Parts: sequence; structure tokens; C-alpha cells
Amino acid sequence: MKVYKVLWIDDDFNKDFDRLAYQNGISLTHFKTSREGMASLESGLKTSNYDAVILDGLAYNESENEEHSIDGLINSLNKITELRQLKWFPVFVFTGELNKLEYKGDIKWVERFNVPIIIKGVDNKGFIDDLIKEVDKQEVTQLKHKYPNAFLICDDNYIGSKEFTRVLQLVKDIENPENIINQQDALPPIRKILEAIFKKLNNLGLIPDEIQNGPGAINGASFFLAGNNSGYSYTEELIHPVIAESIRHLISLTQDASHNEGTKFKADTYLSTSLNTFLYQSLCFSMIEVLDYLKLFIDNNSDKTRNQAKWDEIKVNTSTSNTLTGEVSRIADNGWGTFKQAGSSQEISIRPVMVTSNNLMLNQSIEVTTEPSPCKTKTFIKQIRIIS
Repeated sequence: MKVYKVLWIDDDFNKDFDRLAYQNGISLTHFKTSREGMASLESGLKTSNYDAVILDGLAYNESENEEHSIDGLINSLNKITELRQLKWFPVFVFTGELNKLEYKGDIKWVERFNVPIIIKGVDNKGFIDDLIKEVDKQEVTQLKHKYPNAFLICDDNYIGSKEFTRVLQLVKDIENPENIINQQDALPPIRKILEAIFKKLNNLGLIPDEIQNGPGAINGASFFLAGNNSGYSYTEELIHPVIAESIRHLISLTQDASHNEGTKFKADTYLSTSLNTFLYQSLCFSMIEVLDYLKLFIDNNSDKTRNQAKWDEIKVNTSTSNTLTGEVSRIADNGWGTFKQAGSSQEISIRPVMVTSNNLMLNQSIEVTTEPSPCKTKTFIKQIRIIS
């Protein structure tokens, strides 16, 4: 069943109407004063938190200590008129008072706002049906129902409500690719969504603090999630390998596109000269797939202690190990890399598996932990940390 979130301002919260609404997929958020209700409406506007608004004919304005009157309704309608300039949404006056003779003069004040007036108890089910029809006409509501998990995860309990606008744009670009413009500049928001994902997974214990808070965090987090960090042992798979690979692919291209010329893939140049938007659309779909997976994944993996038990840091023997900084000076066709220590001529070979797992690139600054071979005649790289 589709779910609709509706703001309801009424000094008398009718449980029978609430039950009827719930049975028809409407989740009502109730406030007794105009001040509280309008504050909630305005704060949720950017994330389209509410699909519609229901107002009582007579309501409290500032406080429940005052006498309920039409002032609460009029003030709400004035504020709604202002907010509708930013985003349009259906509004209904649901009242049991304004049809009475003594309030006939007040009706003129309400009618100038051009909102439907429904009398309570006459046909509540018909009102709910009409409300759903109006809400279903709204583009954002349609998209929220078509991609539910991608939008549900844009909540402060998950990756944060700030990501809603970014996800909405990705979905709009999927639905209306003919409207895509300047696609090369549309990739940084994807990177910001990924950063929000890593922050949440770190809070859940699925990414160590030293990786999340260290240099090269976004790369380090993605490698760790994929189980490819040689400095840690894994007792369980952290996330599905397909999702881990999708995240790596998204990071590789969005990071590259953040530079005017690109570094490894020349993504910015490619996207700016491409005659189609297929690559960008594929990245949008990949991002939505990741979000769809993670909503249910987070719901089922919210125990931080349990998550932290899935991995353990490998303690390096500092008496025989050494930490050096430098850069990747060469990557051969056979996959072997070469590390060159800063300020020194010393070079150490990097095994192909470490080049791949760390997604190393030529001239990339790294920090390596080395240890001698058992015979003390060679030096091996045991661990790599990306600096930039």
C-alpha cells in the first residue's frame, strides 16, 4: 500500500478519522496549534515531508491556553500561501463548525484562499479518497512511491534529510533524461551522498573510526567495506559484494570528475563532450540501487557491537616494521607497482593485489608500512594508506 504523510492541525484529534485515514494509507501528524503545525510544515518543506495539509475551521493559534478561533485557520492559510510559492501541495479545511450559521461571515475569509472546505462526518471516506487523488497528482509524491527506499533513507535516522534534494534530482534525471544539462557537474552530488552513507555506516560500526576520520577516507571506506583492507581481518562479509563494487565504481568516476581534466579516466572531459547522457544515467541508477539496498540493510544491521565484531585490526609488530611516506612512481603493465620514498632514492615493489585493492594511481601520495623478509635481505610492503 502507498503511504501518504499528511499534516493535520486540529484542537480535537478524532481517533475514528485517524483510524480511517490509516486504513487507507494516510499517516497523520497531528498538531493542536497553528504555530507548531506551520513550523513543522516549513522545516519539512525541503524534503517534501508532508504530501498534504488538513486544517480545522477553528483552531488554537499560538497556544492551547487561548480560545480556539478562526484566527488559527487564517494564520495557517497565510503561511501556507507563502510556502506554496516554493512548493505547491494540496490543502483542505476539514471542519464541523464553519457550516454553522454564526460562522457564515467567516467563510468569505476562507474562500479567498481557494481551498476546499469539507464538513466533518458527512462523508469522511469520500474526503480521504479526494485527498489521495489530489496528492497523487504531485510529481514528488509519485517519485517517492516509485522509489520508496531511496527517499526513506534520506532521513536523519539514516543518511540525513539533507540528501533528499540530491536524491530527488538523480531520480528526476532518470525519469526525464531529456532535461539533463551539464552532466559533468552533476556527479559531485553523488559523491556527497556516498560520504553521507559512509558516515552512517561508521556510526553503525561497519567502518573503523581511523579510516573514516583519516586522510583519503572515502577511498579507504570503500575498500574496507569490500573486505580489501590488508590491515584488517574479516570474520564476516560486511555488505554484498555487488553493492561494494557499485560503490567503488561510483567513487572512481565521481572523484575523477571532480577535477577539470580528470586524473585517471578524464571523466569531466568525456562527459562534457559526450553526445549522450547514458553514462551519467547509469551512475544515477547505480546510486539509486545502492540506496535501495542500504535502507533495508541498515534496518537489519543496526547493532554497532555486532557490526564491530565482523572485523578486527591486525596489529603490526612495530619492532620490525617501518612507516614510510612517498608516492607511486610506476605501475607496470603486469600490475606490479613501485613505491618511491619521499626525499630518498629507496624504492619498494608493490604487489599487484595491493595495487588493485587500494586502487593505486601513478604519482599518488601514500604511506606504507614495511617489514623485512624472514631472511632480513628484502623489504616487503605490509600495509598501504592513501594520503591523497
